[in-house]
Amino acid sequence: MNRIDPWSQIVGRLHDRPRFVVQPNPTAAMANASSIRRIEWQTTCTILVTWSDSTLGRFEDQTWRAGFARTSGICGLTGVAVRRGDPVFRPLQKGGVMPRNALDMILANTLRALQI
Repeated sequence: MNRIDPWSQIVGRLHDRPRFVVQPNPTAAMANASSIRRIEWQTTCTILVTWSDSTLGRFEDQTWRAGFARTSGICGLTGVAVRRGDPVFRPLQKGGVMPRNALDMILANTLRALQI
């Protein structure tokens, strides 16, 4: 009996398929307060955020800068809707490199209200 090994069939089929590079959706914001471990004021317009995500990794003391929302989204701390133009904190770009969570935002009023 000529029996084909199932593992060989699976591997063979994988080699025949086109290869796709899977990248995180750049429009998907963190928007999950449980992933934020710590927020600390660094200056009057910057905070340090420690957070983690199973797909994006763990970030210790990532610098976020005050600014205005460029697009609508969700506050990563509260889940509240963010409208374009709202005062927010966003991850800081360093050396022209866009961080993986570049579109995440935290409403500035939330931090001030919580006295963080």
